[in-house]
Amino acid sequence: MLWRWLIVATVAASVLAGMASASTGFVPKPEHPRLDFERTQWLNLNGVWEFAFDPNDVGINERWFAPDTKPFPLRIVVPFPWESKLSGIERKDYKGVAWYRRTFTVPKDWRGKRIWLCFGAVDWHATVWLNGEKVGEHEGGYSEFRFDITDKIRFGKPNLLVVRVVDFTDHETPIGKQVEWWYTSTSGIWQTVWLEATGQVCVKKFRIIPLADKNHVPTGEVQFEVWLDWGERDKTREAVTVEIRSPERKFHAVQAKVAAGQEKVTLKVKVPNPRFWTPENPSLYNAEIVVYPASRTQQPALDIVRTYFGIRTIAWGRYAGSQHSFVLLNGKPIYIRGALDQSFNPDGIYTAPSDEFLRRDIELAKAAGFNMLRIHIKADEPRRLYWADKLGILIQQDAPCFYRISERARQAFEKTLRDMIERDFSHPSIYCWTVFNEEWGIGNLRTAPREHRIDWVLKMVELVRQLDPTRLVQDNTGWAHLVTDLNSFHWYGRDVDGFRQHYRRINDERIKPGDDWNYIAGYKQRGEPFVNNEFGYVGAGDGDSDWSWGNLFVVNAMRACDKLVGYTYTELTDIEWEHNGVYDYDRTPKEFGYDFWAPGMTVRDVFAEDFLVLDVPAIKYAKPGEQVKVPVLFSHMSGKLEGEAPAEPKLTLKWQVRWLDRFGNWHESKVQSRKCSKTPAYKLTPLGEISFTLPNEPSLVTLVAWLEDAKGKRVHINYTQWWVREEKEVARAELVDKTTLALRFSPNDWAESKFSELDMPEVPIDGKHYGRGHGFVEYRLKLPEGVDLSKAQTLTLICEVAAKAGREKVDWAERVNPQDYPQTDGKKFPTTVEVSLNGVKVTTWELPDDPADARGVLSHWRGIERGSYGYLMTAEINLNSPEGVAIVNRWRETGQLVIRFTVSWNAVHRGGLAIYGETMGCYPVEPTVLLKFTEPLPLPVGWRSHEAVAVESFRERLQVVLPSAQRGGAQWRYTTERPPENWTQPEFDDSGWKIGTSGFGRHGTPGAIVRTEWATSDIWLRTKVVMPKLSPNDAVWLEVHHDEDCEIYVNGKLLWSERGYLTRYKMVRLSPEQIALFRESENIIAVHCRQTVGGQFIDVGIVLMR
Repeated sequence: MLWRWLIVATVAASVLAGMASASTGFVPKPEHPRLDFERTQWLNLNGVWEFAFDPNDVGINERWFAPDTKPFPLRIVVPFPWESKLSGIERKDYKGVAWYRRTFTVPKDWRGKRIWLCFGAVDWHATVWLNGEKVGEHEGGYSEFRFDITDKIRFGKPNLLVVRVVDFTDHETPIGKQVEWWYTSTSGIWQTVWLEATGQVCVKKFRIIPLADKNHVPTGEVQFEVWLDWGERDKTREAVTVEIRSPERKFHAVQAKVAAGQEKVTLKVKVPNPRFWTPENPSLYNAEIVVYPASRTQQPALDIVRTYFGIRTIAWGRYAGSQHSFVLLNGKPIYIRGALDQSFNPDGIYTAPSDEFLRRDIELAKAAGFNMLRIHIKADEPRRLYWADKLGILIQQDAPCFYRISERARQAFEKTLRDMIERDFSHPSIYCWTVFNEEWGIGNLRTAPREHRIDWVLKMVELVRQLDPTRLVQDNTGWAHLVTDLNSFHWYGRDVDGFRQHYRRINDERIKPGDDWNYIAGYKQRGEPFVNNEFGYVGAGDGDSDWSWGNLFVVNAMRACDKLVGYTYTELTDIEWEHNGVYDYDRTPKEFGYDFWAPGMTVRDVFAEDFLVLDVPAIKYAKPGEQVKVPVLFSHMSGKLEGEAPAEPKLTLKWQVRWLDRFGNWHESKVQSRKCSKTPAYKLTPLGEISFTLPNEPSLVTLVAWLEDAKGKRVHINYTQWWVREEKEVARAELVDKTTLALRFSPNDWAESKFSELDMPEVPIDGKHYGRGHGFVEYRLKLPEGVDLSKAQTLTLICEVAAKAGREKVDWAERVNPQDYPQTDGKKFPTTVEVSLNGVKVTTWELPDDPADARGVLSHWRGIERGSYGYLMTAEINLNSPEGVAIVNRWRETGQLVIRFTVSWNAVHRGGLAIYGETMGCYPVEPTVLLKFTEPLPLPVGWRSHEAVAVESFRERLQVVLPSAQRGGAQWRYTTERPPENWTQPEFDDSGWKIGTSGFGRHGTPGAIVRTEWATSDIWLRTKVVMPKLSPNDAVWLEVHHDEDCEIYVNGKLLWSERGYLTRYKMVRLSPEQIALFRESENIIAVHCRQTVGGQFIDVGIVLMR
C-alpha cells in the first residue's frame, strides 16, 4: 500500500538524515501520546538520541551518566526498540544493558511550574539521570511512568538526560510474545518520551464512568473520579476547585471544592440527549478537567487536562426472554466479531511507525467487517486505543503474560495489570479485560497445587473486578475456566466438518448454568455468554497457507449455533512467520476469491453482523442428478431487519445454482426467491430449505444464496458447494457430440519433465504436476482405434495451469514449513509458457501467479497444497492451416500428438509451471484435447472409453521395488527396543523381531496411512528387497513419510536421513552414489525413526522409472 510505503520511507529517510547529530529537529511520532490525558504545555523528546550498548555492564562504574562523559558511539531513533529497523540500530541478537542520552531545553514560560519527565514505556528496567543526578528507576515494560524533575531542571541551559535500560527478556517478567519461540523482542524505549508542565497542584489520574439504569442502559449521567497530586511541599496549601467542563458546551460544567491535601474528588455531569457510543456510531464528548485555586477561580488554572469520553455501558445477561446470555452494549445484545491483534509491525516491531499507521489498522479491521480487536497479551500504545475510541471498534485487552511462575513473576504481573487498567480505564472501546491466556505462565490449572495457582488466579480476577467493576473480566481465555464473564473456547484445525458437528453438540447440550463443560473441577457455568475467543483454519504452526476457504465454513458453522454469541478470528494481520492474517504483515491486502463463486461476495460477508447460514457440511460429494436439500438459517444480530407477519416482510431470500462442467464452462439456473415473513432480532431463525437437483453430469456445483431487504439491497450472501462425480473415473476418450471427440489425460501422465530447479514434485500429487524454474513438460497422446484425422477441422487444448513458486512467495522465507503455499496477495509470481503441438508453436500463455485462495476448493477438499489452483487456459488451432497440417502430418507419421509446455530459459518470467487435473485446483477439468471434425465420427452417441490415451507416461514407466503404504504396503520386521549396534548389517539376525505391514505409526498423524500401530518413542525396521538390473538412464526414488527423525540404511550403509517431520509423503531421487549402495540381488533395508511429541509415523518405499 502506498500509504505504508510513504510512512516508512519518510521515517527511514529522516533517520538517515538525523544520524549525524543528536540535536536534529527530526521528531518521529510528534503527536501527544495521550489524547485521553493531554496537557497543552508539553514537549516531545522523541528523535535521535545518543546510544551505546554496555554488554559488560561497566557504565555505572565509569559514570556514563555524568555530563563530562564522552559522546556515546551510536545514534538511535526514539521511540523505536533497538531491534527495529526504524530505530536505526536493528540489533535483534542483543540482550542486556544499553544507554540513551540527549539534551533538551525547557521553555522559558515553564519557570515556576512543576516539570514532569514522562515515559510511555521502557522495556524492562530503566534508571534515569538528569544533569548527572539520579532521578529515579522504574521496572516494567508496559507501564507509563513519570518523574517530577522540577528541582533538577536548569532554565536557559541545555539539560542532559541519560537513561540506562536493562532487558534480558526474563521469563519471570510479563513479556507477552517477546520470546524466542514466538516473535522478535522489544528492548529499550518503545513509546514516546515527553515533558509536561503543571501547577503545584495537578491531576494525578482520573476515571470516567458512564452510569446506567437497572437494564444497563446509559442514563446520560457521567461520573468523574479525579485524584490530585499536591506535591510534597504543598500538602498544607489552600483548597482548590476542580471543574469538569465541555469545550463545545455539550453539557453544563460542574465544580467541587477540594480541601487541601484531599486526594480524590467525585463529580457527575449530565449530558442532555446523549448519543451512545457504539462501533457503528462512536460518539465522543470532549471534556476538560481544570484545577483552580479555590479562592481565585478567575486566575489562571493550576492544571488543565484535556480528555474525552464515550457514553456506553458493558454487561452480560439475557435479553427479551432469551434462553441464553449475550454481551450487552448499552443494554442491547452485540454479536462479537473480533480479530486477534498482536500489534506488531515489520519496521517498528512493538512500536507503530506513525499515528497514521495506528489509525489505518483500525480502519482495516472495520473494513474487513470486525467490530472488535483482541489486543493480544500486550498493553499497547494509548493512541491505538484512541483510534479504537474515535473510529469505533471494541477492544478486548489482554494482560501481558510471563512464562515461568515465581513470587517475583506474580508481583511483576500484578503491577503490570494494575498499571494497565489504571492507564486505560476511561477508553470506551475497551469492553473486556483478559487476565490469562491459555494458562500461559501459570501451568495446568487442573493439576496444579491449589494454593500456588488456582487461588492466585482467583485473586487476580477479583483484583480486576475491584479495579474496574464496569467491564467484563475473563479469567483464562480458551479453557480451564474458574469464575469468568465469558465462557470462551479456542479452536484451530483443518477438519471444519468435525468442528461443525462437535460444537453444534456443545451448543445444544452443554451450554447451560450448572454444566461444567470448559471449567475445571469444582467450578461451573453461571450462564455467562458462550463465545469463541480464538479460531483459525490456519494455526500458528501451519505455515504460509490460505485460510479463506476454511474460515468461511467455520464461521458458517458457528453462526448456526444459537447460543454462541461471538468469535475472535486469528488474526488481523500476519506476523513474522505466522501467516493467518486477513492482511499481510505489511498491511497489504490478501485475495480471497469468494466472488468467483458468489458474485459480489467479499471478506466482509464472512465476518458480517447479520449472517445467512447454509446449514450443510463444507465438503460434499454427490452423484449426477442427485436431489439435495439445504436448510437455511438467518442469524439476525443487527436488530434492524425484523419482519412480522402479517405486516409487509422486510427480507427476501434469493438463490441460484451455478456449476462448472468437465470442460470448464459455467452454467447457471434462474434466480429463485421467497419472502421471509418473520426474522426476529437477536435470534437464529430457520428460513426453510432450498431444494434442487444437481446437474446430470460431472461438475462442481455452487449454491449461491442471499438476502435482500425491502429496497432490494443485499443484506448478506453465502455459498456452499458439491463435487458431482460419477462412480468411475472420468472417461479418457469421449464422443461429446457427433463431430467432437475429447481426449483427456492426467497431469501425472507426463512422458518427460525437465526443469532447471525442480523436475517434478518431491511428493507426487495425484491431480497435479509441476516443475520449477525454466524447462518443459511433455505429454504424448494416441487416438482411439478407428478415428481418422483426415476430417479433423480444429483442435482445442484446455488446461488449468499456473506458475509454480518455490520459496519466492513465502513472506518469512527463513522459516520453512512443509505446508507452505502462500495465499494470493499482491506479491505475484508470473510465468510465460509456450505451448507446442508436435513441435509447432501454437500459443504463449502469460500466467500471472501461483495463487491459492477459496477458488482452489478442490485442493482444499483434497487437503494437499491447500487452496492452490490455476487459470483455465485454451489453445486453439485450425488443422487446415499450414501449422495445423504440419501437426496432423506428424501425428499420422508417429501415431502421437506430442504436447509440450515450455518455460524458456530466456523468457522474462521463468516461474515454472503447474498443471492441474480434475481433483485439484479450481476447475473439475482434466487437461483435455477437443477435436472437431467436419463429419460425424463412426462412434455411437455417448461413446466413452476409460483406456488411457497418454502413452510412455511416467506412471506407465514406474516400477515398484518396495511398496509403501500408499501402494498397499510391505512386510517388515520391527522392534521398539533398542537393538545391538550391528542391526543395520545384512548378516544381523532379526528373526526375533515382530512382523508388521507398513506404514507404522499412530492414527490421526497428518498424511499417515497406518497399517501397524506404533506408539513408543523409537522404532527399528528391517526388510529385504531385490533391486532389478538398472540402466544408466533409470531413476530411483525413495518414497518416504516420517514423523519425526528418520534414518534409512541399505546393506549397513547410511542411504538417507532427515530430521523433523513431514505431513505427507515425498519422493527423494537418489544420486548415482546412493544407487551404488544397492546390489543386483537381495538387499537389506534398515530404518530407524524417533518421535518426541505429537503425531508419529514412518513409511518407506522404493520406486524406479525406466
